[in-house]
Amino acid sequence: MTFIWISVCIVSIVVELVTPTALISIWFAVGGVIAIILSLLALPIWIQVVSFLIVSIISMLVVRPIASSYLRGNVVATNADRCIGQTGIVLKRITANEWGEVKVRGTLWHAISCEDQCIEVEEKVKIIAIDGVKLVVKKIH
Repeated sequence: MTFIWISVCIVSIVVELVTPTALISIWFAVGGVIAIILSLLALPIWIQVVSFLIVSIISMLVVRPIASSYLRGNVVATNADRCIGQTGIVLKRITANEWGEVKVRGTLWHAISCEDQCIEVEEKVKIIAIDGVKLVVKKIH
């Protein structure tokens, strides 16, 4: 059984190395190492399999968020990102079928409603997100 666990580790590492997105299968390699140790201790196969699954899942749940933020690096906010959370004024009506225009911090933006609702001129909106070259806004009640 040891050779099977070694194979699982090798395959998991190879898959991890050839996939463009990071942190896909490395967790199975970690679980495989534990299973190898248990196999060398001549523990029953069911204990090896259960341990493999538990360790793989726990390592994914605990380490993945930390590793993902580390691998992502420093995200530099652009000037456009500063609009998110700000309040704007509608200058051109926003409908479900047509982009409107919103003025935020002295700059005009195309805008759509996040709720597919009609927003009239002079109403205040909150910027929820940026989608390409347009703002996604929500009417302030």
